[in-house]
Order: sequence, then C-alpha cells, then structure tokens
Amino acid sequence: MELRHLRYFVAVAEELNFRKASGRLRVAQPALSSQIQDLEYEVGTLLLDRDTGGVRLTDAGAAFLEEARLILAQAARAVTVAREAAQGRRGRLAVGYFAPIFLGLMPASLKAFREKFPEVEVVLEELAIVDQLAALEAGTIQIGFTVARGLPIPPQLKSVEVTRSPIRAVMAVGHRLAGQARVSLAELANEQLLSFVPRKGGVSVQGEIIKGFFANRGLKIRSLQQIDGVESYRAMLESGLGVSLIAESGSLARSPDLVLKPLKEKGPDLFMELHALWRADQTSQLTANFIAVMLEAAARKAPGRARKSGGLAKRA
Repeated sequence: MELRHLRYFVAVAEELNFRKASGRLRVAQPALSSQIQDLEYEVGTLLLDRDTGGVRLTDAGAAFLEEARLILAQAARAVTVAREAAQGRRGRLAVGYFAPIFLGLMPASLKAFREKFPEVEVVLEELAIVDQLAALEAGTIQIGFTVARGLPIPPQLKSVEVTRSPIRAVMAVGHRLAGQARVSLAELANEQLLSFVPRKGGVSVQGEIIKGFFANRGLKIRSLQQIDGVESYRAMLESGLGVSLIAESGSLARSPDLVLKPLKEKGPDLFMELHALWRADQTSQLTANFIAVMLEAAARKAPGRARKSGGLAKRA
C-alpha cells in the first residue's frame, strides 16, 4: 500500500464518481479503477460499491476514509516539518556556554532567537571551555564558545568572533587601588593575583591569559593563585584577598562589592574576544541561524563589533 493508493481512494470517495475523480487527479480512469481494486485487495474487503447508479462507500470504506485522511494529513505534515528543519526553523539545538564570560549577550541572543524561531528547542549546557571543545568533537553540542588566546582550537572546528570586550582590573571596593581612575599592570604585578578554574584539577584558561598580559610587557608577577570554582573566586575578590583581570562584559562586573578599573596600558591583547565554535563538517541550518542571531545581538550591544562567520552563518 502506497500513499498514492490513499490519495486515489480519497478522491473517489469524495467525488463518488470515477470520471470526476480521474479528472481531479489527472489520472486515466482505467488506471484509477485498477489502483482502487489493488487497494481493496490489499485491505481485504470492498471499500466501494459500484453499480450503474454510481459509487457508494461501504461501511468499511467510510471507516477507511477517515483513517486515510489522517494518514495523508500526517504525511503532509512530515514534509512540512522536514522542510522547516532543513531551513533551521524547527528542531533541537544544544549550545554549550560558560556563565562567567556571558553577561547580557546570551540572554539577549536567546530572546531574539526564540522570537525568530519559536519552534526550535534550545538546550543550554553549562560547560568549561575545555569541556565544550570535547563536547563539540563528540557531537553532543552543536555550538560552543571559547576566548581568544585561550585553549587552541582543534582544526576540525570553525570559529567566528561574536563579541569583544576590554580587559579590566577587578578588586574589592575597599582595595587600596580602588580609588584610582586607572590601574597599571606594573601595580597589579605586585598584588596577589587570582584566577579561577571551573572544577578542581582543571585548566585555568583565565590564568594562562593573565600570565600572557604580563609576559607580553616583560613584567614578572609576584603570585598567581588558582581558585577552584567561580563562586570561591568571587568571594576571594570581594573579601579583598586578591585582585584579577576580567572582561568588562563578564558576570562579575555586576557585583556591588567589586569595582572594575581601566588599565593604563593599551594593546590589542587587552581585550577578551569571545568566539563561537562549531564543527567544520557541520551543515546544520539551526547552527547557522543561532550564530547569525547572536552576531546581530552582539552588534546591537556594541555596534561595529560583529564578525562574519566564515560561511556557516551566511546560510541563515
């Protein structure tokens, strides 16, 4: 039994006339009659009574008509769903993210994406950057994020810069440097510097980036302490037990017990560049659409900073 058998039967059942159904379907009447006979043989019972007075549905035919209509409607829906999925308008998108490096960008992106693609289910998975790289390679998430000068990006992944934020010194409101308009890296080199690692025994991407700021300027730091967990890191900073360097757009920027100070130094490295990542062999329009929406959201927050995605988001 094929869908065409059902379409032919429904046309005859609705017209109750083989000639009219033949014209409606643009199928020769003998071929149509033969297809209905094949369907009845497949079902194992007569669906139509045929005599010189016309065509009538049998009881079996009336019951079969209801089911045939449902099947055809579901088949048409399946086609629509498949086409919408191919356009990235339906489906499930798993996105990895790391809360401390997002502030308004992820909520703004999710809101805009939901408004534009309401049928897509977006699932957020909070993962450290190193774990996002592994999840992307394993295919358990479709989009991840990293920061420039952080972990090397595997060759099988592609990336695009979605936002860029200046690096600031962060310290407790009562810290001795908190009253200055600007703070130098030379001053910070003599302080207890802090960095965080998402989980015990993990890699402190932030710590490696901080070391690079000082090394690039020939400065030797007194001490850099790695703190397990973002909340412990925040508590240490708020207690005045150390200072650190973070992106202005980071989540710690909202703490009332901390102040962010611009740096006296300038340089292209004193910015946090957030990059979206996806598999190079990935052709998902869902992914392309989400990255395109995120780029738009980033452009609204910081006009002129959005980047093209090297091909994937262009498909949106």
